[in-house]
Amino acid sequence: MHDGPPYANGDVHVGHALNKILKDITNRYKLLTNHKVDFKPGWDCHGLPIEIKAIKTNDYKEMTPSKIRKTASQFSKTAIASQMNAFRRWGIMADWSNPSNCYFTFNKQYEASELSAFYKLYQKRLVYRDLKPVFWSPSSKTALAEAELEYKDNHVSRSVYVGFKVCNPHEILPDFIDTTNVYALSWTTQPWTIPSNQALCFSSNSQYCLVKSSSSSQNDTAPMYLIAHQCLENVTKHTGCSFDIIKTFEGKLLNGVTCVHPMDIERTTKMIPASHVTTDTGTGIVHTSPAHGVDDFMVAQNHSLYSKSDVDDNGCFTADAGYDLHGKFVFTGGNDAVIDKLKENLTLFHEHKYTHSYPYDWRTKKPIFVKTSRQWFIDTSSLWKKSQQALNEVKFHPSIGKATMKQQLKQRPYWCISRQRVWGLPIPVFYQKESGEVLLTDQTFGHLISMVKKHGSDVWWDMSMEQLLPQSVIEKSGAKGITEDYKRGNDILDIWFDSGVSWAAVLGEHKLDGEKQVADFYLEGKDQFGGWFYSSLLTSVGLQGCAPYKNIMVHGFTVSASGQKMSKSLGNVVDPMMIIDGGKDKNKDPSFGADTLRWWVASANVHQEVQISKSIITKSSDSVLKIRNCIRYLLSNLNHFDPHAVDFAKPPLCAVDQHQRHRLHNYTSEITRAYESYSYSRVALLTLTYITQLSSYFSCVKDRLYCEEQRGDLRKSCQSVLFLILEVLLKSVAPILPHLAEEAMVHHPCRDDETPLFLSGWFRDDVSKASYDAGVISAVDTAHKFRDILNTFLQGKQPTLYDVTIVAPKDDVMNQLRLLQDTETSSSSDLCEIIMTSHCTLASSVTSLSTEEVCRLPVKIDDSDCYIVAQQSSRHKCPRCRRKTAPRSGQLCDRCTNVLTCNWET
Repeated sequence: MHDGPPYANGDVHVGHALNKILKDITNRYKLLTNHKVDFKPGWDCHGLPIEIKAIKTNDYKEMTPSKIRKTASQFSKTAIASQMNAFRRWGIMADWSNPSNCYFTFNKQYEASELSAFYKLYQKRLVYRDLKPVFWSPSSKTALAEAELEYKDNHVSRSVYVGFKVCNPHEILPDFIDTTNVYALSWTTQPWTIPSNQALCFSSNSQYCLVKSSSSSQNDTAPMYLIAHQCLENVTKHTGCSFDIIKTFEGKLLNGVTCVHPMDIERTTKMIPASHVTTDTGTGIVHTSPAHGVDDFMVAQNHSLYSKSDVDDNGCFTADAGYDLHGKFVFTGGNDAVIDKLKENLTLFHEHKYTHSYPYDWRTKKPIFVKTSRQWFIDTSSLWKKSQQALNEVKFHPSIGKATMKQQLKQRPYWCISRQRVWGLPIPVFYQKESGEVLLTDQTFGHLISMVKKHGSDVWWDMSMEQLLPQSVIEKSGAKGITEDYKRGNDILDIWFDSGVSWAAVLGEHKLDGEKQVADFYLEGKDQFGGWFYSSLLTSVGLQGCAPYKNIMVHGFTVSASGQKMSKSLGNVVDPMMIIDGGKDKNKDPSFGADTLRWWVASANVHQEVQISKSIITKSSDSVLKIRNCIRYLLSNLNHFDPHAVDFAKPPLCAVDQHQRHRLHNYTSEITRAYESYSYSRVALLTLTYITQLSSYFSCVKDRLYCEEQRGDLRKSCQSVLFLILEVLLKSVAPILPHLAEEAMVHHPCRDDETPLFLSGWFRDDVSKASYDAGVISAVDTAHKFRDILNTFLQGKQPTLYDVTIVAPKDDVMNQLRLLQDTETSSSSDLCEIIMTSHCTLASSVTSLSTEEVCRLPVKIDDSDCYIVAQQSSRHKCPRCRRKTAPRSGQLCDRCTNVLTCNWET
């Protein structure tokens, strides 16, 4: 089980509990079924989440990189210690006493392994540096991965409809137009991108039309607009302007049309066909800014358009943007200035507020934008086909996860792995100061990696260039110049790359040379399809040609009882440590213990969103208490029982005990299947259902347990089954409730060795593979039907106060009942024990009934009409067993007399 590293950026939350406990249930079950379990907990220690939390003051710019890294490192260590204590408290099984049995991404050995993985990918030409559009966070001043975004559905943009005047309208409709007043109408929610417009894209497969405002249809000089025919209704809805259609034509006629830039009459922009253009929104004519859009950039690549961004890392226009935009923040003053310029040029057709979904930086909770930037990338397109094939060998739980994962691969033509921060692992390259040429060779890398292994990655910031890139290394590399001609890079590796190569740093410890480093199991939340699952797959396929996992299990997020996302502002956050330890006021916030938290995880449908609340936890606590009381009952009735004196393969059992062993056999089969399919909610359901059923068995055998001879065969028959039930039940719940199971083992009266519970193996063969007398099992099931009818009638009254007669006219039913009672009337037969009456009589018919008859209850057995007659018992209550089997008041019944006098001398 390879542990996906949580961020070392604060205290634990219920999402941690859900994830870690699911992993632990899996590990403990595997250990019980004689697997050797390799589980090394890990932490993701680098990255912006930690850097932001560690440095809360405004003096970030005044801090040196070394100071920032030292502060962030200390913050990480504190968070790790806090989280580790919580994981131990939850009962997560790991070697917590030895830090070397955990992994940390800021550990120098791990960093060296990660840098080696980067360099191997670079050697394979799977890592490259280029100018591409990336998600840029002006609030964090760094590029972001898609997994680091969250979408705000109520974001409001100043959207505009802008007219691009057509330079050559006669070329579109030569037989109709004799005016030059034609505009291609485009819509955008990001007006600040218009200054960098390079093209207008359209769909060759759509119908377009030339329209004029209905209010100016009689004005020959009024402007006309090009719009996709399917978009007319939507444009009218948002602008309030209705149109008259002058002409409709095929979109392909727009190819090569030239328009005037709406902010600069000296600039032109071409109309280009593009596959990404749709007519669902907008006008069907898409304003294209290659510096600020992924689809736009692809168009630019195909048509050699300008793609450099004129927006800096702070989100402000540079001097190259022109139009007096220099220094203006794009989302505020930048938008204002652009719209003002459009108004001045009379090219703004309409402006309105538009509410839509928009990406935000998930750490700072502020909007991001797309801009081209020179970054380091992994060539995912080269790995796409192999990654798809590798996923075919992986089992997903649930299975739909495979399709989701494959869809993630399709959506990303490249993966940006560079970040512009300090707290992380440096990208180990040097740049020639004048040309910007990259210097990364075996010699430069080898020299650096030796220092990282010895001192850690701090050397990149703390050591001088002469130490990082000595002249001798430059010469051995065959590079030109001297040390002073080069500078170190300022980029660090994306934290998804940090964790994405954990398989190489962790799984390789126990592998032979040349053996592929593949884990049996990865288990994380559904957000990791685009995160850890994704980054691990790409790096592993790139370096060893296969997926780093054989199985992936995916769980949902934790939400409130109403389905809301957990949020401090909403006041619905549930603290897992509060669940375990309780609050200061135990009446208000009781302590439920770790096993209750674990049962909550196991009983939930984890493949969906997992609800949690105080009432849900209380219900989990009730379930744990129910299991605990059942185990206490089993333990309390095993005194004086010697399991070594019983042949569990073929023990002499009473009928009701045989029937219970048969149920136990079925339960073990179902529980094993549930664990093998990782359906832990089914394990919880099966367990509670089985315990509920056990209560009727306990009621049936109570008389035998408490009143028969202490070491007699009748009591031993029952105890042998109770012994097996206890063993099966403990192992069934042990992966989920380890504290309860271990405590029960401490108090087990029949335990004669010190083998730890989790090393004792799964269910014994004489339970899981036992065979049973089908006739006896069927007979007990038939007796249960009579008992259920009687109990329904008695409505809570004690059946021991009654004698019953079972009337079964047909031989097949009577023959079944004869297996449980071989005499006409009995007070000690298996049938009498099941029905729990004082006496039971079998009859094929009844011609006369006592005047004390209570009822004649019909019972349908298959196609046979039977009935049961119940009447008050005429005998007296035995003061020992409390059944009406004594001949006189205050006198013991014969059975109790024999038990008490069995060892007396005659």
